[in-house]
Amino acid sequence: MKRIYCLPLLWLVVLYALAIVLASSFGRYQEYRQIISDRVQPVMAEAWQDSADYQLPEALEAILIRRLEGELDAVQGNWLSAQIQQCHSHLYRFGAQGERISSENSRWLPWSMTWLVAAQGAQQTWLAIDCRIRLVPWLSLSLGLALLTVAGWHLIGQPVKEEDRVLMALFLQPGVTADQQDGMMKRSAIKAGVIHFRQTYPDRQVNPAILRALISTNRAIFSSPQQCVVSLLARASQPPELHFDLTGGKVRVTLAGIPLALSVTPALYLLWYAGKRREQTGGGWVRNPPSNKPDPVLAQSLLELMYRYGGHGRAIRELEQAGLKAKSLDQNRSKIKEALSAITGEEAAEDCLFENRKPGDNPQTEYRLQISPEQITIAK
Repeated sequence: MKRIYCLPLLWLVVLYALAIVLASSFGRYQEYRQIISDRVQPVMAEAWQDSADYQLPEALEAILIRRLEGELDAVQGNWLSAQIQQCHSHLYRFGAQGERISSENSRWLPWSMTWLVAAQGAQQTWLAIDCRIRLVPWLSLSLGLALLTVAGWHLIGQPVKEEDRVLMALFLQPGVTADQQDGMMKRSAIKAGVIHFRQTYPDRQVNPAILRALISTNRAIFSSPQQCVVSLLARASQPPELHFDLTGGKVRVTLAGIPLALSVTPALYLLWYAGKRREQTGGGWVRNPPSNKPDPVLAQSLLELMYRYGGHGRAIRELEQAGLKAKSLDQNRSKIKEALSAITGEEAAEDCLFENRKPGDNPQTEYRLQISPEQITIAK
């Protein structure tokens, strides 16, 4: 949490601090300009007109300066300006005609303004207004506004991309998460999980079909709904693993942890293809026998799996009596494709389904699983 909010909070404080100073300074500047135009300038013009030789007596000059400074110092500004800045005006000694009276630069921050009052052919008057920041109210207001912004951002939530809205909708589908932990249906937890996933894995693409299946079949227990969302999204964004569980003499197949709806015969055919792909036997390629000539030699390795893991009697007899037929291979590949596509969607299923080729002049097509051998695991 600290890493997420501290740096943005610091930048917000700086941004608000600058904005407050600029806003209050501009407001004060406009107010002083108005006072100078409405009150100061008429008084100065009248003073010059009343002095025949344009020379003010020293006492009258002092009285005039105090009056004008009083007019300017009476400017309080709005509530924000009064809280953030303290300002004071200085009228410098009236100078001779055409002579500029130098003044020291203001030692105060954030700003000072110098104004020249000059009647035609008369002496010149130099006016400076110095303002300084009241540090405690200024920084307190900046920090307060920054904290309110962060709190509002947290409550309202970060914006979510359209593709992530689709993922959130999958978690919120009626009945999909009925068996999940309490609170899983809360939109805030799902949104927080999606945002955390995007921050952790910004370049990953989530497969919606796999995610939907993971949500409906997941039975794992997590410490929080948000952790559950992040975990399922991470699994749905990784290359799916094809796993065979052969313990107990039966074959159970999962893709990305999702059970495949395969009967025993196509499951054993898939195991057979996966074994050749995993062991890189002949590159994992299996050549279809001619349609009119079953292959008894190729049938032997498949028969061994049938014997060991409860193959169907009819499938075993066919392999024993006739050998491996091209029709049997085609039918079981089709069933395997349907089961995989039901989980991943047809487009994504291409990454783990069969690819084919016709090497050389051989008319028979060869097939193998496209999935990487590293993504195939077998537990015995």
